[in-house]
Amino acid sequence: MMKTGTDGNMTESNTSQSNDSSSQTSRREYIQGAAAAGTIGITGLAGCLDVLQVDSEDEWSLGTSSEGSSSFQIGSTWTEYMDSEDLLDTEIEPIVTEGTGASYRRLDQGEFEISGTTTQLLEDSPDEGDFEDEPLEDFDSIRQVRGYMAFYNFGVYNAEEVSGWDDLEDRPIAISSAGSGTRSPVEWLVDQEIGMDNIDNRYMAFADIPAALRDGTVDAAFTWTVNEDDPTGWLQEIDETVDWEPLEFSDSTIQSLDEDLAYSTYHELDEETVGEFSDNWSDPVDSFTLTYLYVVKEDADPDLVYDIAEMTHEHGEDLLDQNGAMDFFPDPDMFLGTLHPDVPFHQGAYEYYQNAGFWDDYDLTPPPEEQ
Repeated sequence: MMKTGTDGNMTESNTSQSNDSSSQTSRREYIQGAAAAGTIGITGLAGCLDVLQVDSEDEWSLGTSSEGSSSFQIGSTWTEYMDSEDLLDTEIEPIVTEGTGASYRRLDQGEFEISGTTTQLLEDSPDEGDFEDEPLEDFDSIRQVRGYMAFYNFGVYNAEEVSGWDDLEDRPIAISSAGSGTRSPVEWLVDQEIGMDNIDNRYMAFADIPAALRDGTVDAAFTWTVNEDDPTGWLQEIDETVDWEPLEFSDSTIQSLDEDLAYSTYHELDEETVGEFSDNWSDPVDSFTLTYLYVVKEDADPDLVYDIAEMTHEHGEDLLDQNGAMDFFPDPDMFLGTLHPDVPFHQGAYEYYQNAGFWDDYDLTPPPEEQ
């Protein structure tokens, strides 16, 4: 589980320690069995893109998220730094997408060489949750590289209109943007507390949510801080323009977050942390974590993936100087300790973490060829 240190950063792994061991075993067996059976490859769905075969010396594309999002800002920061310092043999271009969930699906279809995703989406892969109606085509070749941030998600409501969960039945709630990686875990939480069928759920651009809360288009919404105490710009707008209060989590929801989910854990944002990002609320806030990470396909160039893992870590402090949202980059307890325990790492990243002496500190899955 994540813990927070005196500097407000997560300092200890592992979000998955409370996970059901049978779930871990079955996922590991699934991936190992698929690899052994030679099932790696694109099966193809109507309308999907062909796989791009890109050599290491060519430009890679990084699927990020919507413009202005934390995923896009972080992706732009490290790729531009790598290019300006000539640290990688291949230029990596950050691409604006419909959301992190959409980026992950587009990587699966072969449109990107590297993409952001979340621990929750890895948990649902290949055919549960968002992927139930249209399963991922090539999940057995998906490989983890490193984490890049965590969201501390929480709900807010307009205190001039409603007074918490009890008033939100049949009322409009902004869940997330449709393609965001936050969508599924927020839906899970709302289902725990009130039931998704009992609300008027809305999906909208994050930048539109503050105005929607102000004018009554929605009565509640979900937002987050990045790496605990760094607010998004639109959270700051909510704090400045809306009389908001946080949605409290029930005891049963908190227990489920800590015991039943491999990809998340409950975290109370304490008064000091809340005071860092809010002028209008100073009490603790219930939140749940969601880790964002980079993935590639199994056949991605191992030398380049090794270099990405190495350079983003060794230049982590420089990246943090570039952008305060880069807390994950220098700290292996964050970029390794919060990842999904059961999805294999890419060979190149695995070799770097072995050589750097990090690998044995975490409960993670090596590439199938190393098992």
